Amino acid sequence: MANLIRPEAKAALLRHQQTIMGGAIVALGLWLASFSFGIVLWFAYAVTLVGFVVAIDGLRRARFAKAASGDGPGIVEIDERRISWMSAHFGGAVDMDLLKMVEVQVTAGAKALWIFTQMDGQRLAVPSAAQGAEKLVDALAALKGFDFATALKALEAKKEQRFVLWRAGDLHVEKQV
Repeated sequence: MANLIRPEAKAALLRHQQTIMGGAIVALGLWLASFSFGIVLWFAYAVTLVGFVVAIDGLRRARFAKAASGDGPGIVEIDERRISWMSAHFGGAVDMDLLKMVEVQVTAGAKALWIFTQMDGQRLAVPSAAQGAEKLVDALAALKGFDFATALKALEAKKEQRFVLWRAGDLHVEKQV
């Protein structure tokens, strides 16, 4: 009885659960607005707006989560503004406060690597398909001027190229290198 939903459909529903919740909030707000007036009507509009924001953020997260399939090498951990990646043979960590640049390098076979460079030149390359890589979205949101649109474009790219997503002190980064 528990296996009525195919695993692929279940994974897609879980990936889009925030988007679905946002849609439900929008529906609630519109339903409330359909028979309200006065201050309740304005409250219904606010609920609808919140639902749209939640749904849009959910779509963005779902696209990042799809790129971070979890079947790549290693595990990503984020703890107290420190990004760590560990695998059976390699690993490393960078402090977000010491970051100089964040890039995505698309390699042969359309495999993407997050590349974090610190001020001292230390670099950490994290496969986008590593387990826990979807957490990078939340961590990188703290970087002022981080380009999420280019990050999504980079993670979905099919040919070899490098995308600069953020540079310290530079709000106008190059989109491609």
